Amino acid sequence: MRMKKYQLYILPILLALATSCSTKPVDTTPVDYSTVIPNGNFLGPFTLIHKNSTTSKLDTSSAIITVAFSSSASTYSVAGDTSKIQAASHGTYTADGTLIKFTDATVTKTTSANTPKKHLSGTFFYTYDGTNLVIYGSSDTLSFNYKLQKY
Repeated sequence: MRMKKYQLYILPILLALATSCSTKPVDTTPVDYSTVIPNGNFLGPFTLIHKNSTTSKLDTSSAIITVAFSSSASTYSVAGDTSKIQAASHGTYTADGTLIKFTDATVTKTTSANTPKKHLSGTFFYTYDGTNLVIYGSSDTLSFNYKLQKY
């Protein structure tokens, strides 16, 4: 009788150990990243939000821009309303499904980071579903948001 009592307690422990030690099959299906790398022509608003470091007030500006991506050449160019807050530019880019890095060929060593017109340059987060491309990032006083749609 006493042995049956111990078996009742030991059996669930052994089952728990057995299931925790079992190995799950590893998914070896290759991931197709071609669907997350932007390619083609995009149109939409670029929104720049500036936080005044003295008053903490937010200033928001936006412009409708176009961005053309060529994933085969890893190049991009920015056009559209580049009169006030977005600079017309071009360069190369890399993307991995989460981060997109732009190297703007129009930015020189003398280009100030605080120019009134922002260059699409640097590393940003992005999401892309094959049609909608959102590129976003921020610094201590600026927030960048591109909501583009493939056309």
